[in-house]
Amino acid sequence: GVPALGVLRAQLADAESYADFRHLIEEFLPERGQDILREPSPSAQLAAFADYFGDRYFPLEDIFRTGDIEGYEELTMRIPVVVMGMSWDDYDEIASDYKPGAQLITFLLENPHDEAGTINVSLAQACLDHVPRALLERVPENRLSQEEAHRMLDGTPYEGVALWADRIGNASGNFFLDTDWEYLGASESLEWDMRTVQALTRDWHQAQESEDRLGHFVDWLEEDMPGRFEEILNFILEKRANE
Repeated sequence: GVPALGVLRAQLADAESYADFRHLIEEFLPERGQDILREPSPSAQLAAFADYFGDRYFPLEDIFRTGDIEGYEELTMRIPVVVMGMSWDDYDEIASDYKPGAQLITFLLENPHDEAGTINVSLAQACLDHVPRALLERVPENRLSQEEAHRMLDGTPYEGVALWADRIGNASGNFFLDTDWEYLGASESLEWDMRTVQALTRDWHQAQESEDRLGHFVDWLEEDMPGRFEEILNFILEKRANE
């Protein structure tokens, strides 16, 4: 059929970007082409592309899915990924905004942003809402490093602590988990090609699997925070004593 007026205007205004958009559809969502292109406006077409693409590969930025982007070039110039890495500011917000279980695990670990090893007072204060002071005071001043957490806890019921060490240090080896928004903004844009999309899709599935494991561990800890935090701490202290 004849394209809607808004689509026709966009095609005429930026024929090159529209051609690039058609190419993305043909390469990544060929069987959805008609569904996408029959949408009545560029923003609706972009939203349809983002929905179908997210179902098959990995999510794109929400702003595409909500229909707030009018120009095709916003999509065609880069892959608008959603990243989950933890910035310095995000780390500071653990004490106020994160789940109690995540706060407790963080208290066991080195702060990757502070080589001096100073105690995070706001984090300690938050943890006191969940476990007794006497228990927190048993946590050694030389907290677990990421490397030690893996060496000590991988393959045990407590390996969620090591997974969280990877997360707070952006050191999991996974693009989505290790890249924060600030770093992404300062980096070269990800260009559209099938090899990149396939690699990112693999990383996305791995990231989801890691997040699920971590989520189950935090849920387990939160079922009995004083008892289970003490169980984890005793395990760590015993391991260190025997090294």
